[in-house]
This record gives sequence, structure tokens and C-alpha cells, in this order.
Amino acid sequence: MRLTGAMAEPSYPEPPTDGAVRLRSWRDDDVPCVEQASRDPRIPEATTVPARYTAAEALAFIRRQHGRLATGEGISFAIAAHSTDEALGLVILSRRPQAGVAGIGYWVVPKARRRGLATRAVGIASGWGLDAGGFARVEAWVEPDNRASQRVLEANGFAREGLLRSFLVLGARRADVLVYSRI
Repeated sequence: MRLTGAMAEPSYPEPPTDGAVRLRSWRDDDVPCVEQASRDPRIPEATTVPARYTAAEALAFIRRQHGRLATGEGISFAIAAHSTDEALGLVILSRRPQAGVAGIGYWVVPKARRRGLATRAVGIASGWGLDAGGFARVEAWVEPDNRASQRVLEANGFAREGLLRSFLVLGARRADVLVYSRI
């Protein structure tokens, strides 16, 4: 399924796996992952993860992830360890206003960090987006002080292009972001 055209059928395509990480659709039993993400102050600040966790809010978050594909906004995958299939994070490709351009976003719950999951998931998703997804460019916006995220992008061949000053609103503050792209 290509993401560049109209979305007639909201079914999740299967992106490749690297044997350690699997990207899959979100499921109702992924609520514990959303709960863990809601406890990290930076994840809810920059995403639609609920800042105040309830099971109902977690299920609403999962429904929003499915809705992105249905509306053609993009595609959101749960990052799962291949061995357990437990959801440990998110990687999303979102359509940008420019033709053929996708934005990539990602997070991993604190207990699963420093295991290479984000690096692997971003590699799988960006490679898939540039191939089967039909995008010509995948870009990421990352805060200058988020060195871990910058390393994830650089490990996957993303090039740093520049700084956008006061570009995003994150919670109650404005933030500068670095632009990275992979073509």
C-alpha cells in the first residue's frame, strides 16, 4: 500500500522486520505501553499521549492511531520486540503538506530505552516509507538538546539540515527544532 495517494482501504500494511523489532498496528492490549508513556513528561508534551492516564484515555489514543490511516493523515505503528510482541513505543509516518514528504516521529517507553529499539524502528519505518510508502523524503524535527534522538536519526542516514527557531509549541512553551531528512 502506498501512502502518497488517497486511502481507500484502512488496513495496516506489513512493513519489514529486522528480526529484533517488529512494527505492527496498535491493539487494545497495548494500553500498558500508553500508560508507561504517559508517565514520561516529554512524551505527552510533544504527542497525543494523554498526560493524565486513564484506561479510557489510553484506548482513545489507540483509536487515534488507527484513525490516522483511515483519514490518510499517515500511519502509526507500535514498536514491538519481535520475541515478545509487547508494545514498547511508537513510530509514525505523517503526511506533510508538501507532495511526497513524510514526517517521522517516535518514542520508546523508559523501561525499553538504550536497547536500540528506536534506532531499529526508525530505520525500518523510514526505509519502508521511502520504498513501499511512496515518499521521496522523510523528515524529522528534534529539539537541539535531545541528543539521543539525534543519534537515532544519524544512525539511519538522516542528514541534519538546519535549525527552525521557535517552531513548535510543546505544552506551554515554544521550542526550536533541528530538521533532519532522509531521501
